[in-house]
Amino acid sequence: MSERKLKAWQEAGLIDAPTADRIRIWEAQHERPLALWSIVGIAALAIALGLISVVAANWDAIPGTTRLAIHLALLAGMAALLWWKRDAHPMVGETGIFLFAALGLTFFGHTGQVYQTSAPLWQPLAAWLLLFTPIMLLFGRGWLSATGWFVGLAGTLQAYADYRFGFGNVDVSPALWGTLTALPILVVAAAAAMRSRSTRPDFWRRLEQIALIYTVAGTSLLLIASGFGDGPWESGDGKALTACVTQSAIAALAAAFTFILRPSASGKSVALVLAASAVVNLLGYTLADKDVAAAILFMLFWLAIAAAALRGGWRPVFQFAVAVIALRLIILSFELADDLLGSGLGLILAGLLTLANAFAAVKVSKRFAPKDEPETAEDKP
Repeated sequence: MSERKLKAWQEAGLIDAPTADRIRIWEAQHERPLALWSIVGIAALAIALGLISVVAANWDAIPGTTRLAIHLALLAGMAALLWWKRDAHPMVGETGIFLFAALGLTFFGHTGQVYQTSAPLWQPLAAWLLLFTPIMLLFGRGWLSATGWFVGLAGTLQAYADYRFGFGNVDVSPALWGTLTALPILVVAAAAAMRSRSTRPDFWRRLEQIALIYTVAGTSLLLIASGFGDGPWESGDGKALTACVTQSAIAALAAAFTFILRPSASGKSVALVLAASAVVNLLGYTLADKDVAAAILFMLFWLAIAAAALRGGWRPVFQFAVAVIALRLIILSFELADDLLGSGLGLILAGLLTLANAFAAVKVSKRFAPKDEPETAEDKP
C-alpha cells in the first residue's frame, strides 16, 4: 500500500489515523519480497535452462528407455510432492498441478519420439486429457489449471476435427464438424453450474471466463474471415449451413443452461453474450464475401457484449468492447476508401465517430457501471 495514498485518504476523511496505522501494520506483516522472489525465480530459471542444455547436448547418447525412465521418475516425484504439499499455499499447489500436467503432456511426445510412432496428434492429446482431467478439475484452483485443461480440451477436439475433415472442411459429416468445434462452449454452462456447488468457486469462475473468451474470439474471427471470403461459410452450400446451425445450436444451448443455472446479473450477462454469438454465427453464414455487412455485424456483436457488460457491471469489459468497436470502425474507413482523398475523409469521419462513441461510452459507463460500485464474487464474469 502506497504511503501517499494512505495520507490522501486520511486527509480526505475516508479513514482516521488509527485505521491508517492498522493498515500499515497489516501491509508490513503481509508484504511479499518481490525482489527476492524475482532473484530466486531467475536463479531457478538459469538452473533449469542449464540442465536442459546439458541434456540436449548429450541427448543422442542417452538411451531412449533411460530417458523415458527419468521422465517417469519425474512424474512420480511430482505426484508425491503434490500429495505431500496438498495443504500448502493454493498457489504452490496450483503451480505444481500445472507442471505435473505439462510433464505428462511432454511424456507422450517423448514416447512418440523414442519409439518413432506415427499416431495422429489427437490420440496422445486425448490420452493426456483422459488421464489428467481428474486432477486438474478436482484440485485446480486458478488460471493455470483452468487454462491448461481448457486448451487441452479445445486442442484435442480441433486436432480430431482436422484429422477427420481438415480445417474448415465440411464436406464430410458437417454436423459432427460443427459439434467438435463448438463443444468447448458448453464448458461455460458447466463451470457456471459448479461455481455455487464447489468449494473452489474461483477456479470455476476462471474456467467460465476462459470458455467465454474462446466463444467471443471464435465468433469474432469467423466474422473477420467471412468479410475477406475466407470463412467456413464461403461455400454457401447446405452442408456448410448444417455445420453453422449445429454451432449456433450448441451456443444457444449453453446460453439457456447458463441463464437457468446462474440467474444472477452476471450469469444473465454471460448468457446474453452466448446468445449473441449463436445469432451472429447464423447471420454470418449469409455474409460471405460481403465485407461491409460482416464489419457491421462484427460491431453489432461487440455492441451486444458491451450491453451485457453494462448489465453485469463489468466495467473493464465494457471499455474493451468500446475500444474494439472503435478500432473496427477505423479499419472499415480504410476498407471503403479507394484513393488518398477518400482515405483522408474516411479517417476524419471515423475519428469523429470514434470520439462520439468514446464520449457516449464514458457517460453510459458512469451511469450504469460506476467504478466505485462493489463487486462480489458472484457478480464477477
